[in-house]
Amino acid sequence: MFGRLFKFFVLCGVLLMLARWLLNRRQRQSLHELFSTLALALLLSAGLFSALYLLGWHRL
Repeated sequence: MFGRLFKFFVLCGVLLMLARWLLNRRQRQSLHELFSTLALALLLSAGLFSALYLLGWHRL
């Protein structure tokens, strides 16, 4: 399991280095906005479904 986590973090590091090397500042900023928006949407969705589950809506 630790080997898989290590490989995942190495892959993320390599992708980050490639993005910094290949993309200019404006493109990196656009990617940051995209991933920030996606992360916020996923958190809101998880919160909504958790609240619905706690309210008794188990069969969605």
